[in-house]
Amino acid sequence: MAAVTALSLALTGCSNAQVRASAGGSGAPGVTPDSIIVGSLANITGPLSSDFAPVVNGVQAYFAMINSQGGVDGRRLMLGYQEDDQGSGSTDLALAQKLVEQDHVFAVVGVGTPFFAGAQYLAHEGVPTFGYQVSADWQDGPTLFASYGSVLDYTTSDPEYAYLARQLHSQSVGVVSYGVPQSAAACQAAATGMRGFGLNVSYTDFDFPFGSDPTIDVLQLKAHHVDLLLTCLDVTGNVAFARAISQNGLTMHQLWLSGYDRSTLQQYGALMNGVYFMLDHVPFEAVTAFPGKYPGIEKYIRTMQRYEPSFTYDEVALAGWVSADQFVTGLKAVGRNLTQRKLVAAINKETAFTGDGVTTPINWTVSHTQALPPYCATYVVTENSKFVPAFVEPNNEVFVCFNAKDSDVPTAPPLGTPGM
Repeated sequence: MAAVTALSLALTGCSNAQVRASAGGSGAPGVTPDSIIVGSLANITGPLSSDFAPVVNGVQAYFAMINSQGGVDGRRLMLGYQEDDQGSGSTDLALAQKLVEQDHVFAVVGVGTPFFAGAQYLAHEGVPTFGYQVSADWQDGPTLFASYGSVLDYTTSDPEYAYLARQLHSQSVGVVSYGVPQSAAACQAAATGMRGFGLNVSYTDFDFPFGSDPTIDVLQLKAHHVDLLLTCLDVTGNVAFARAISQNGLTMHQLWLSGYDRSTLQQYGALMNGVYFMLDHVPFEAVTAFPGKYPGIEKYIRTMQRYEPSFTYDEVALAGWVSADQFVTGLKAVGRNLTQRKLVAAINKETAFTGDGVTTPINWTVSHTQALPPYCATYVVTENSKFVPAFVEPNNEVFVCFNAKDSDVPTAPPLGTPGM
């Protein structure tokens, strides 16, 4: 959840519609004897497109890999329709309808948008749908499969924040967000959660204006002796705070909920030294830090470098890869006699999906409606303008897990966790 919270923060609203869904369509539109035709629905152009568009590149790379192996049961996977909602909810809904009623796709694989207004429609039509979650639109729909589980519950990150603060021996925490719901809700929950763990959250600003000069906030951080700053901002806001902190001669740890990508690091590496990130997946850097330990992320990087090299180290592309793997895992479980309903039923029986070894097990018997423990994250810190895995457990296990929302004492990761 923490990895996606900040991506649509600069916008001013979200549909957050509660889904009412069927259990899957009974037919097999888009399926021919030698192909399965699907569509994608993402924010490809517009101000926030870089935060969402790469989901399609991850899907494309995964499909290319599967097709090079002969497809699934003799059928090639075809991403026949790639729709761009331009970050508009109304456009998203119209394009979702087009994919179903005009293009007759079997599934939608590669959703990445700040306003997933088409969610309720796709669920009602029983269309298997896979993608990248930044809103509650994915919840309660048995045909909607977000890449790391379909429930958006900010409180599940509370023990992860508290653990980080304790590891850094923080005495004073600051929390800053924009005033829009996507940003403020996440940071308000974080502040409440950390206070519940007895941490001193000494300064908060849940209404920082987008694009503003953060100097006033930074001086307040200084006055409150803040040594750990959590920001629910986009990359531009995070960099602005980091620059103001440096210009005012302050030293503090920072936790960003967006910005874990190498292009950002290349541009702002000096400002990002000491910045932490919490992730839902094996860090890309685990490949070189622990060779052979995490074959799933090694396979992802190897395949992306072959088919979509410009997007290899992109978290959103990884979410697309996980979504495509979920789709294909379901196809293989169903077999040749394929329908939408059978695909949905097969996936919803899965109890330990890991995205081919990149994340902790997802139990789809509950993950449409509940976020159950253990709650797990990996940590990365920027050192000398490089991302480095942090708080690595014995045996080079990168996931740190917690059994309850009110416990920041780590527990063993669940069986099937990558690296175990």
